[in-house]
Amino acid sequence: MKLPVLPRPARAATQLAVGAIAVALLVTGCGSGTGSSGGGQQPVGLTSADALKDPTKPVTINYAGAAYSADDIKPVIEAFHKEHPNITVNYQAVPFDQFNSVLSTRLSRKDSTLDVYDVDMPRTDAYQARGWLTDLSKAFPDMAGKVDKTSLDAATSDGKLVAMPFQTSSQLLYYNKALLKKAGVPFPSAKPADRLTWETVTADAKKTQQAGAKYGLVFDQVNRYYQLQPLAESLGGGSGAGGDKNLTPELQTAGWEKSMDWYSSLFKDKISPRGVPVAQTPDLFASGQVAFFPGGPWWGPKFAANSELDFGVTAYPYFKGGKAVTPTGGWSLGLNPASKKAVASEIFMKFMGLDDGGFAQYMPSLAVPPSNTAGTASFYDEKIFKDPRMAGAVDLTKYELANTATLRARTTGYVEFEDTLSKTYEDISNGASVKSALSSATSTINQAWAKYR
Repeated sequence: MKLPVLPRPARAATQLAVGAIAVALLVTGCGSGTGSSGGGQQPVGLTSADALKDPTKPVTINYAGAAYSADDIKPVIEAFHKEHPNITVNYQAVPFDQFNSVLSTRLSRKDSTLDVYDVDMPRTDAYQARGWLTDLSKAFPDMAGKVDKTSLDAATSDGKLVAMPFQTSSQLLYYNKALLKKAGVPFPSAKPADRLTWETVTADAKKTQQAGAKYGLVFDQVNRYYQLQPLAESLGGGSGAGGDKNLTPELQTAGWEKSMDWYSSLFKDKISPRGVPVAQTPDLFASGQVAFFPGGPWWGPKFAANSELDFGVTAYPYFKGGKAVTPTGGWSLGLNPASKKAVASEIFMKFMGLDDGGFAQYMPSLAVPPSNTAGTASFYDEKIFKDPRMAGAVDLTKYELANTATLRARTTGYVEFEDTLSKTYEDISNGASVKSALSSATSTINQAWAKYR
């Protein structure tokens, strides 16, 4: 999933500059390399939980991340440094859209200056097949019950734990109460049993536009498989990948075609705007221009910061006659097999994913569910969920994670699959024929996956 770095307009220009610098550092392999190499550490992948002892000399590990900005994760890094003074974490934040190409460059050339990095959960099998992940089974042998089952499954490949899950996700449907009220549209219930259909949302979105709303419905991640996969899944179209080892594209199905016909109509009928980048879609809702906004609970703090924005939340919709399906999955930490600082890296991974509830306890301003089961309770007690405008969000998130959450396709060819679908969603939103777009995507993916079969 891609959970975006939460944008803050006041520092947008700074983030762009920092992001550019971070990309340059990562691609060239530069960055802080101070401290020892962790002399005496065991070879990567051979450590055990009992051997995760702090180094006696200073060690610096380099961590490349896309889940959070440097400012957002700063409290976590500072807390780690207090508990482990001999280990310094050099964090380099990279924009998500550039992150995968940066990782590919660094990991494929076995760059030992990269130690730990964020792993978008559905890419686990693909990274494992490329030899980019380390077997962590001996370091963390008893993970069951410590992190949620879905996250643990996503961090396991070929029967081995190859990543440390630290964050999962779910989705809500935000709605602007003022715009709905003006159009005479009743406020949706926050009960899962009263879940709206996409057909109802579409009709109500049109009513709000007729009453003055600029846009009726805007998806947060308008061209990303994470958020749009449930559309086809709801209509029985499947994940889009099937066959032996999920290496056969299955996009030309009734479920995919019908769901994409609907998605295309949003832009054709001007219910949704064309050409708005993912980074800007939340701003449209936050500024009161959008009636309905499917997005994650992590946008709650941003929306709540606008005291004049009266909004509510309801369950992620489904198609009439279909089933309720919601996005899930988030981020894990991977250990570069070329790293020479395995133990120090694993200590940090343990801190992020396991220790006392994991990383989330140090980030109370971000409404993102941790994978850690002990940390979940404190997450649901965060300040944002006490805002009356977020009423029902906790119960909805709990329900979706337990009942409707659906992982993205598990396949060694996921990288090519996701990249192709992003372009396909863009084409469809811009007016391309749905059948032609899905046919073209099928051909492209088939060619890319030939090497894996």
